[in-house]
Amino acid sequence: MFYYEVPQFEKKRLLRTEMLEQIRDFPRDYLEILYAGYSDGVLHGCALRWTENRLVIGPGILRYHKHLYLMKETFEMKCENQDKIRYLKAQFQTPVKENGSLTGKAVICLDNVAPDPAYEIELCRFRLQEGARLRYMYENFADCITEFDTIHLVHVPWASPEKPSLHPIILKQFAVELLKKRDKDPLDNSFAIDILANNGIMAEDAVRMYIDTRIENKAGKGNEGLYHGLMEILKNRRGESSVQKSVDGTQRQIVLL
Repeated sequence: MFYYEVPQFEKKRLLRTEMLEQIRDFPRDYLEILYAGYSDGVLHGCALRWTENRLVIGPGILRYHKHLYLMKETFEMKCENQDKIRYLKAQFQTPVKENGSLTGKAVICLDNVAPDPAYEIELCRFRLQEGARLRYMYENFADCITEFDTIHLVHVPWASPEKPSLHPIILKQFAVELLKKRDKDPLDNSFAIDILANNGIMAEDAVRMYIDTRIENKAGKGNEGLYHGLMEILKNRRGESSVQKSVDGTQRQIVLL
């Protein structure tokens, strides 16, 4: 049966252990039911920016092995120019039981080793050249995978039902560009508006089904396959090559790391 129970704190009435347990357990139970069946990955937040040679990660929630890991405060770390691919990731440690509590922690690390899905979740990757600034805003959809000096979010697993999906920032960039095209059909409009209405959050199977409907070559595996499928849809409507010109007229090569 369904029910609700609200502890009543009344004057001159003893505070029972059960009442405190109800307050403690309800938020956790609610969230576990709400996100049951979701994949591991970033569930909310973890916004990234770069300033004064430091990488800044905003508050967020990760889902890993059916548990939610919260980071309530902004986290900063030094970010040096090394001109090599570097991976920012959350590394999950073995839960520890102490003082009547079971605590699970994930430390944020930045190194040159690709994340191991067995105990790590990628937050971004990039290749920062000497003297350059790390960009975290994109000029267009193709710019999301510019090889140098750009934060890459394509490989970040965004938690969604059953399988991880593309990062909301990438999907919103796609939706905005798609809506600007004149030769789109009602399916394109509906898909793009749904993305924007949900602040960029879209289940993996919905993105894949849209791609499979729009192009003959079905979307490849994982987030990389989804991204290239969406890129092909945009290219079919604009006839552009994979080499984009920046505002200053120079060419920018697009390479997926």
